[in-house]
Amino acid sequence: MSTSTTTPNMAAVLPSPRADLVVQEQPIPTPGPGELLIRNHAVALSPSDWKRQAFDIMIPSYPTILGADLAGTVVSVGDSSDGSHQFSPGDRVFSAAPGFATGLPSNGAHQTYTVVKTSTTSPLPSDMTFLQGAVQPTALGTATVGIVDILGLPLPGIPASLLKTKAAVGIDDKILLVWGGASTVGSTTIQLARIAGLSVIATASPAHHDKLRSIGAAAVVDYRSPTAVDEILAAAAGLGKKIAFAVDTISLPHTLGPVSQVLARSGVPTTRLAHTLPWPSGLAVPEGVEAGNIAMETVWGPREDLAQWIYQVAAPEWFTTGKVEPVGYRLVSGGLAGIQNGLDELRGGKVSGEKLVVEV
Repeated sequence: MSTSTTTPNMAAVLPSPRADLVVQEQPIPTPGPGELLIRNHAVALSPSDWKRQAFDIMIPSYPTILGADLAGTVVSVGDSSDGSHQFSPGDRVFSAAPGFATGLPSNGAHQTYTVVKTSTTSPLPSDMTFLQGAVQPTALGTATVGIVDILGLPLPGIPASLLKTKAAVGIDDKILLVWGGASTVGSTTIQLARIAGLSVIATASPAHHDKLRSIGAAAVVDYRSPTAVDEILAAAAGLGKKIAFAVDTISLPHTLGPVSQVLARSGVPTTRLAHTLPWPSGLAVPEGVEAGNIAMETVWGPREDLAQWIYQVAAPEWFTTGKVEPVGYRLVSGGLAGIQNGLDELRGGKVSGEKLVVEV
């Protein structure tokens, strides 16, 4: 099943370690079983993209193509042993491209055509643009894996068979701290926690406080404040609840330190902390804190069952009912040729509260 591919496959290619991206034509890949070929119309940039480029990490071979977030149109559908494909050529979708996990250039998002897994692909709501759709995929996956697999918080409607972590109990009087609430993962986590019925305290720069309150945060604290830890604990006391869970969307020593302090002083014997990067060596995990790394790549492998629920069941319902608002974005000019400028912006710390997107 396929439609024609009349447009050449132009790609932002990373030719060698730490090199600048070069726009080159690449072969149009073919989807295999359980895969789709997408004609991308918008792709997003993530902090992991510039880090992989700058530090030569998580790239098994060169040349390669970066990017994991895309939105576009289904061109062709790979073979299926049972014939049960949800998608057809011409469907509008957004998808979390698995290049980060597979290392294959054909699975990178920053090109005209990308092969993706059906399991991490979601129908694009009719009222959502490709630009809006491109910023959602990995934020949805990361936030949901953190909440379900690390924190053990069941989301409404999730089948019991998908709950692999011992469920947290007695959460009515508990709070989730989201450090870095204005990030795409942070804002998505806040909204999913609200769906789960959990109170949230977030940190962000003051420019984003009103927005985070509007999507569900009960209180927001400036992470740059020298008394941020005390302010967070005071906010929890004001709500009459205790902080038992935390998600650190930055997960560097200067953020994990204060997050750990909050949990250690929360008055809860056992707390859970989800971090988005491996725990730094030399930084101790406080007693009573159960810390776990959110491994987004599991949705392309051992947690493909959870991925299917996230992208094909939950996400369409969340967006069409307005339970989750699309993450904000900023368009970078130049199409694929503008991606390098966008990565440089991310590396320079010039992006806050939005995701960079380019049109393809």
